[in-house]
Amino acid sequence: MPRRIRLVDWVLLVVIIIAVYTILKYDSDFDSEKTELQSEKPTWNKEDIREMCQFLEHEVTGEEGDQWVKVSFEKGNEYEKSLRLRGITIVFRHGERSPVSKVDDDIGCLPYRDSDRKAFAAYKELAESDELQAFLKLDPQLKQFPRVPLDAKCVSGMLTAEGSLQHLKLGKYLRHRYEKTKLFAEENQRIVTDVVSSKYNRTVQSALAFCTEFLYKQRGFVAPIQIKASNFSYHCVDSFCACPIHKSIRKIYEEEHLNQFNEMKSDDVAEEEKKLHSFNQFSLSFDPFQMIDVGLGRYICRRKALPCHSEECITLDSFNKMINLTTIRGSRMFDDKIGVSRRLQSMEAYPIITYLKDSVSKIRKFPHSNYIQVSTQSNISILLKIYRFSPVMTSQLARSYVFLEFHLWIHLIIHLE
Repeated sequence: MPRRIRLVDWVLLVVIIIAVYTILKYDSDFDSEKTELQSEKPTWNKEDIREMCQFLEHEVTGEEGDQWVKVSFEKGNEYEKSLRLRGITIVFRHGERSPVSKVDDDIGCLPYRDSDRKAFAAYKELAESDELQAFLKLDPQLKQFPRVPLDAKCVSGMLTAEGSLQHLKLGKYLRHRYEKTKLFAEENQRIVTDVVSSKYNRTVQSALAFCTEFLYKQRGFVAPIQIKASNFSYHCVDSFCACPIHKSIRKIYEEEHLNQFNEMKSDDVAEEEKKLHSFNQFSLSFDPFQMIDVGLGRYICRRKALPCHSEECITLDSFNKMINLTTIRGSRMFDDKIGVSRRLQSMEAYPIITYLKDSVSKIRKFPHSNYIQVSTQSNISILLKIYRFSPVMTSQLARSYVFLEFHLWIHLIIHLE
C-alpha cells in the first residue's frame, strides 16, 4: 500500500510539473506575441524623424469629406444642406524612395512585413493587367517608366515597393471618405478628371498607385484617364506657366539654403555634422537634406540599425537636430525674404493655383460637371508656404499631400497634411 501511494504521488508531481510548464510557456508565448504586436505599431513624438517614413502599419487619419457626408445624409444646418461638393484637388509627393546617392542593395527594399509583400505582389499583378492599363493610360512622355517599382532591389532615387503601397493606402482612404458624398454618387453629373505627374519614375508610379485605388475602383462613375506629363517638376502642363529661368533660380536657392545652414548651425549641430561625415555613406552629404535623405533611405525607413565605428554611432537624435534646424532655416528664408526663396516658391506654386482657378470657372460654367484634379511631383513643400493662410492645418502626413475641397459657392476648405 505505501509503495502504491508513493507511485501516485510521483504521478501527481509529474502532472503538476507539466501543467506549470504549459502555463508558463503559454504566458511566454502570449507576451512574445504581445511584444511583436506592439513592435508592429511603434509610437514616437511628432518631432521624431521616423514619422517621415509613414510606416504602413500606421493608420491614415483626417477629416476630409466629413462635412460632405453629413450634407449627403441631410444632417447639416440649412446653409450646409444648400452646398454641393463639386470638386477636389489633391497634390501629393511621391512615396518612399531610395536615397538619391549611390545605392547597392539587391534585397534591402523588400517590404518589411509579409502581409505587405503579398499586398505588393497583388498590386503588381493588377497594375500590369490589360484592364487597368486601359483605364489608366500614360502620356507618351511617361511610357518610358515602369508602371510599378522593383519588389526588393534599392535603386538610387527610385520608388520602393512600400512607397507604392503608401499611395494605394492613401487612395483607398480618400475613396472611402468621398464615395458616400455627392461628388461620385450624384445623379446627372459627369466627372471630369485631370491627373498630372512630373517626369520621374517615382512620381509616375506614385500617381498610378494612388489612382488605382481612388479612381479605378470608382470606374463606374469615372471615364478612362490619361496621366499627363508636366513640362517641369512643378505641375505645369501648358505654355502659360513655363518659366525658362526656373532652373537657374532653383540653383541659386539651393546655394542660399546651404549658406543659411552653415550660418545658423550651433556647436552641437556642427558636431553631429562632423560625426556624420566620418561615415563613408554620408561623406558627400553637405546639406542637411542630403544627410536626412541618406539616413531615411538607407537605414531608418528600411528599419536597419544606424551605422557605428570606433565606439561612435549615429543616432536618431542626430537627424532630429538636422530636421529642426532645416525647418527653422526654411521658415526664416521665406518669412524674412532672404534671397530668392519667396520668388522660387511662388513661381512653383503658380501653376497649381491657376489650374485651381480654372476649375472654379468651369464649375460655374458647367453645373452638371464635377471636377477632380490629381497632381504629383517630387516635392510639395513649396505649396505649404503659399497656402499658409489655411484655416485648417494638421500634420498626420506632414510631407505627403495638400488637399483642397471646393463646392458650388467656391467656399475653400484647404487641408495641409
